Amino acid sequence: MKKLLLPILALTLCACHKKQEEQNTPQAPVLAQISGEAITEADFNAQAAELDDSFKKFLQTDIGKENFLNYLINEKLMLKAAKDAGLEQNPDYIKEIKDIETEQKTRLEKAKAYALNRLLLQKLYEDGTIAVSEEEIKAYHKKYPYQIYLLEILLTDPKEAADVTRAIRNSKTKQTFEDAVKKFSKDPVSKKNKGALEPFIPGEYLPQIEVAAANTPTYQVQGFIKTPRGFHIIMKTGEERLTYNQAKERIRQILEKQKMDAYLNSLKSKYRVEVTTDETK
Repeated sequence: MKKLLLPILALTLCACHKKQEEQNTPQAPVLAQISGEAITEADFNAQAAELDDSFKKFLQTDIGKENFLNYLINEKLMLKAAKDAGLEQNPDYIKEIKDIETEQKTRLEKAKAYALNRLLLQKLYEDGTIAVSEEEIKAYHKKYPYQIYLLEILLTDPKEAADVTRAIRNSKTKQTFEDAVKKFSKDPVSKKNKGALEPFIPGEYLPQIEVAAANTPTYQVQGFIKTPRGFHIIMKTGEERLTYNQAKERIRQILEKQKMDAYLNSLKSKYRVEVTTDETK
C-alpha cells in the first residue's frame, strides 16, 4: 500500500505546485468581453503596435483608446457573426484561406533557404573559401593597376555584326562609332550613353571583351566578339591608372566573385546538374 501512496503523493504535490505557479503568474487586465471571450490589454497593445505613427499618437489620448477598443470589439462581433452564419464553409472563403496558406508556405520556404544560404556564406568567409587577403588584393592591383574605357555595339545576328564591323572598321573616329551605336546597337543601357560602358578593371566585365580590349589600340574598332550576351563590336577609348586605395574594394569584389565561382563549379561536380530547357539544347 505504501508503494502506491508514494507516487500518488508525488503527483499530488506536482499538481499543487503547478496550480500555485499559475496563480502567481500575472494576468493581463481584461478590457472587454464578448460572449466570454476576452480582449486583454496585451491584445490591445499588440494590435496597436501595428498601427502607423499618427494613429499611435492618437491612442495616447483617452478618446483614441476608447475608439480603438470599440474597433476591436466590433471586429470580434463581426467575426462571431460570420462564424455563426456558417461562412467558414463558404467555397470562396475556403479557397482564399488555402491560397493564403500556400503563399505563406512558399514565403517560409524562401525564408529558410535565404537563412541557410546566408549562414553558408558566413561559413565560407570564416573558413577562407571565399575570403580575400590584403596580399591577394595587392598582387592583383600590381597586375592590373588600371581601368579601361570602352564603347560597345551589341548585336544579336552574326551577319549584321560582320556587316557593321566592316562598315566602321576603317574609321578610327569616336563619332563614327557613336553614330553606329545609335543606329544598330541592341543594348538599351549602353545605347543611352552612346555605347559607353562603365569603366572596368579587368575581372569586372566579360572575359572575352576584356582580353580583346586589353590588346586593342585606342580608337581602333575590334569585332565582332561572341559572348553569351550576343555579338560585340568594341572601341577602346582609353585607360586610367588607379591607386591602390581607389581600386582596393573593387578588386576585393572581383576576387571574391572568382573564388565564389570556383566554389560553385566544385558543387556542380559534386551534385549532378542537368539543364533540360530547350534553349540549351
